[in-house]
Amino acid sequence: MNKTTELHSLKEITKLHSLNSNTELHSLNQNTELHSLNKNTELHSLNKNTELHSLNQNTELHSLNKNTELHSMNKKTELYSHNKNTEINSMNQNNELHSLKKNTELHSLNKNTELHSMNQKTELYSHNKNTEINSMNQNNELHSLNKNTELHSLNKTTELHSLNQITELHSMNKTTEHHSLNKTLEHHSLNKTTELHSLNKTTDLHSLNQIKKLHSLKEITELTH
Repeated sequence: MNKTTELHSLKEITKLHSLNSNTELHSLNQNTELHSLNKNTELHSLNKNTELHSLNQNTELHSLNKNTELHSMNKKTELYSHNKNTEINSMNQNNELHSLKKNTELHSLNKNTELHSMNQKTELYSHNKNTEINSMNQNNELHSLNKNTELHSLNKTTELHSLNQITELHSMNKTTEHHSLNKTLEHHSLNKTTELHSLNKTTDLHSLNQIKKLHSLKEITELTH
């Protein structure tokens, strides 16, 4: 009976040991599963972190690309603005050049107009001078004609007076013929002197006209130059 009890007790211990072993194995499996679950959880968390990091990287890269595009767009905008300013500046330069040419043409036109007006005034002045000179020559010729007429009339009067004297002397008597002849010679000498004086007057007037013509020619030459 003791043997049976010991055997039974041994079996119980064996069962208990086996149960404990199974329990430990089960516990070990549980721990292994828990550890594996933790590992999977850590791995999943790591993957999540990796995905999140990758997402952040992509976000940063996308943001960088956006900034690059924005910077490029700003550069293009600045370049476009610069080109516009250059075009406007070029247009202003062309407008200023066109305005300068217009002012130059207008100044040249005014100069030509002034020169034409000056030439017209010079021609009018020259015409007036020629008219004055011509009028003076006409007056001189008329004055000379009057002088010649007066001298001719004086000669006629002298000749008539001389003829009357000769007639009176001739009618007096023969004895006075010599005296009459002397008187005639004196009258003839007087006529010669009068004619010479008239010739000198005519020569003086002709010389005066020559001097006036020469003076007029000098004035015309000075105006021309």
